Order: sequence, then C-alpha cells, then structure tokens
Amino acid sequence: MLVDAHCHLYEFPKRDIKSFAESFLIVAVSDDYESSVKTLKIASSSEHIIPCVGLHPWEIKKFKPALVEKLFNLAIERGIKCIGEVGLDRLFVPETFKIQLQYFKDIVSFASRQKLVLNVHAAGAWREVYKIVEENDVQKVIFHWYTGPLDLLKRIVDSGYYITINPAIKFQKKHRQVVRLTPLENMLTESDGPYRYRGLTLSPILVKRTIEKIAELKGTSEKDVQQTILKNFMSIFSI
Repeated sequence: MLVDAHCHLYEFPKRDIKSFAESFLIVAVSDDYESSVKTLKIASSSEHIIPCVGLHPWEIKKFKPALVEKLFNLAIERGIKCIGEVGLDRLFVPETFKIQLQYFKDIVSFASRQKLVLNVHAAGAWREVYKIVEENDVQKVIFHWYTGPLDLLKRIVDSGYYITINPAIKFQKKHRQVVRLTPLENMLTESDGPYRYRGLTLSPILVKRTIEKIAELKGTSEKDVQQTILKNFMSIFSI
C-alpha cells in the first residue's frame, strides 16, 4: 500500500475518506482539540488510519491553555501513537512565536515521556524544532514537508528521524534537493491534503506521482521507493 504520513483527513468528505482508506496507510493529523476528536472517530472505522491528536501552531491564538491537558488525557485514554500536527512557525505566524514555543515544549516533553511519535510542522523554525526534540530525547520524529536548511538535514538523518516528501516537489526546487540528499531509509511520503498549493489541491491520490518523482531523482525504481517507504512507516509506528 501507499503511505500518506501527514494528511488532515477530517477535512475531507466521508466518501473520500472511505476511498483513501482502501488504498493508503494514512497518518491522520489534527489541528486542535475538536479536530483531534473528529480524527479519532474517523480512525475507528479503518485499521489503515493512524490518528494523531495535535495543536497546529496556526491555531495557537484561538487555543485555550486548559485544552492542552485535555489533549494529553485524550492521547493517554485512547492509546494514541502519534502527536501531530504540532510545532513552531516563524514564517506564517511569527506574532505568536513565544506562546507557540511554550506549548511546543510542553508537548514535546509529554511525547518523550509517553514514547510517542511526533509529527511536526517547522516552517521558518527548523533548527529550533530540531533542538527541542533532540534535547528531550524524542526517539521518533517526522519533519513534515521538509524544506529546511540542507546542513540540518544531515543531523536529522543522523538522529534517525524522518522527513516527508510532498507533491509540491513538482514546484519546489529545494524540495527536490532534499530528496537527492536524504537516504530513502529516512523518507516518507505525504499529501498534507486538503491544503491547496500553487493551484494544486493536495490529497493522498497525489502520493503515487510523488513516488514517481522520488524514484527519478534517486535513480531507482518506483517499486524500491514504495517498498522502502512502507518499511519506514512500519518501523516508526512499530507495526
């Protein structure tokens, strides 16, 4: 099966969710408490969906502090394997960076104690995010849609962390550089659907096209890419 390691599944119509779950292994991320509850309900319908509870940095300004503890309790009660989408963002919402930092440090500490996978957003703050997860000894981290510094990429790989490749590889030269420099063993595919990027509506359906591009850039077969990414997925989620 194909892997979508970062998808906002709760934003899709029910008919699409059912179709995706038949062909993809999906890591369904959430943006706040309400979407986390929706994601958990969706995931209960298919063993192909791994749910994450999360707090997106874009949602910080609307978030009530007391809900952080509710998110933690939800993760524990439901035996969640993954926290996401969480992280820091200096690029799009720099005005809330200080409060983002406070929440993120608490979330990372929780993930470390509970030995959970972190599915992180790090736009404009790649180094800060890496430093925090490394200092907290988080063992399993997915850096979603990596377009960060190329020198930091080596440290991410050396730490045994993963990066995801998005269908935006079609447009982003930097993203293609990332593919060339990252071992397949540290790579996952994603859609970040249903986000829109340069007129492209992202969805799991575009993962196949992404695999084709990765194979071309790595000089290997699509089968090899698909099998390695599936193996990475199974490893990070202990399947």
